[in-house]
Amino acid sequence: MPTAPDSTRPADAEDPGPRTRPRAALLLGVETLVMAAAATFCFVAASGGGMTARLGVGLGIFLPLFAAGTALAARSVLAKGRFGIGFGITWQMFQALVGAGMISSGMVWQGVIALVLAIATFVVLARLVRSTPLPSRLD
Repeated sequence: MPTAPDSTRPADAEDPGPRTRPRAALLLGVETLVMAAAATFCFVAASGGGMTARLGVGLGIFLPLFAAGTALAARSVLAKGRFGIGFGITWQMFQALVGAGMISSGMVWQGVIALVLAIATFVVLARLVRSTPLPSRLD
């Protein structure tokens, strides 16, 4: 049963800027491409002996699944959907942890890139939270 709109809650705000949604979608798209490239690298490295086969194939299967998630999130952000904001912000927190782990394990430049991309995308997505309508407001 739908609930009545809460009159004490302020109306949804406008987007903070005309380029904020495309910028967020672009950053999520960059993450998608990086994960697809990393998955390809894992398959090639596993077949060429550059990494163990189990690890290479495992990452080669795992990364495209999350790449699909970030691609769907980018599309959702452009369509003013809530999925893209929620999934995108959650993914950035996970990516920041992975980036920090990469830095501490000696993969410094890769970790810095992951960390900077995660922080930048998180900030842009967080700016869109108030301007993305809740499902109850789509009526």
